[in-house]
Amino acid sequence: MFTVKLNDKVYRIEKVTARTLREVGSAQAVFKRWTESPETVDMKKDMDSLVNWFCILCGNQFTSDELYDNYPGDKIITDIGLALAAVNAQATEVLKEFPSGESKKKVQSRTWFTRFIGLFSKKVGSRKK
Repeated sequence: MFTVKLNDKVYRIEKVTARTLREVGSAQAVFKRWTESPETVDMKKDMDSLVNWFCILCGNQFTSDELYDNYPGDKIITDIGLALAAVNAQATEVLKEFPSGESKKKVQSRTWFTRFIGLFSKKVGSRKK
């Protein structure tokens, strides 16, 4: 179903287990509290709840310490939120890989010159002879 890459190891998760659904409440509570009353955030306690649930989702193939030490900090909350939303919507088939966006190739930015050349070549190609 999806993969998680940590420290050059790839973990495959084939299904969402009943245990994942059983334990989803604490992760849901964290996101709900963050949106309704952000002043109550206890980052250490809340992150522990989210990370522990994500480890359960992944079949406990890695520990929370491995996740904390090897997962990109700028993606972890968003990725856990994505996984939580997919589980809640019973749409886990949309999950492909974590950290999200790892396999996307960087798109080379186009300069004004390459845009101009591309525009020019389109116009030339559309001329009738």
